[in-house]
Amino acid sequence: MAAVILVAGLVPFDSGKTWFTLGAALAARERGLRVGVFKPVAAHNLWYSPRAVRKSLELKLLVGNDVLLYREKGLVEDIGVSNPVAVATAPPDPSAYASVGDYMREFEDVGRIAVLSRVYAFDERAHSHYVHAENLRKMGARVRRLVEKMGGALGAAPRSFAGLSAYLTSNEVAANLDKCLRELERGRDLVFVESFNDAVAPYGALLESVDAAVIVAPGKAYVYRDARKLREVSRKAFERWGWAGFRTSYVFDSLKPDFSVETGFAAKPSARKPHREFIDKIASLVAPSKRNSPE
Repeated sequence: MAAVILVAGLVPFDSGKTWFTLGAALAARERGLRVGVFKPVAAHNLWYSPRAVRKSLELKLLVGNDVLLYREKGLVEDIGVSNPVAVATAPPDPSAYASVGDYMREFEDVGRIAVLSRVYAFDERAHSHYVHAENLRKMGARVRRLVEKMGGALGAAPRSFAGLSAYLTSNEVAANLDKCLRELERGRDLVFVESFNDAVAPYGALLESVDAAVIVAPGKAYVYRDARKLREVSRKAFERWGWAGFRTSYVFDSLKPDFSVETGFAAKPSARKPHREFIDKIASLVAPSKRNSPE
């Protein structure tokens, strides 16, 4: 069975999760390990993602920049299995709001600016696409036309984001995501799981499958070898604050990492010294027959 490494962000946006995951996964592959990447829930903004828009239309599958990058590096084979839930957002029209404050608050909640989504059902091996009309009405004319074009090409059905959100927190979707993870573990030594924004994990049940975790901040990665302690801290925070407590900041304040690495700055993701150091230090989690594989 593969070792499962969770990668979560300390800050909600641009923490460096994808860059770190890519570097570490490539470093593991250099060591001869069989590696996969799982991004259960991904969100991207269409306005900043022209390449992802083109690729989504080409594949007839909603897909974001990060998953495309993993795919190009050979770390994602089946987009549905590696990324079962994808959400596309878009910036609303500022002139539709009474104040700048009202406009800015829209960006604090993905559900208020989500316009398209995709859900993959593992048992049926099928994708379902949705368009969220309640948010599409907030967009400017050009953005609306783009989303309508994409929705038509993807065969998206109308669905409120509130309805989708209720499904995404259900036991049904947790079971579906677990099936995807089990599929990714087959024939692999390591599976990296990228979380969503600054959530401890992309879904609660995942913590039961994690062997180690990394909390990433710009320029630094903090590593927690003992997943049991991580689960305990997260459970207590959730019991006290509900979903608001399911954030990496509570883990970071309550649990000392086993070690950290300086990730530095890189224009392109690649396996570098910090990533190789990380892989060397977590080698004990990998099956003994693979630990000393030649580079």
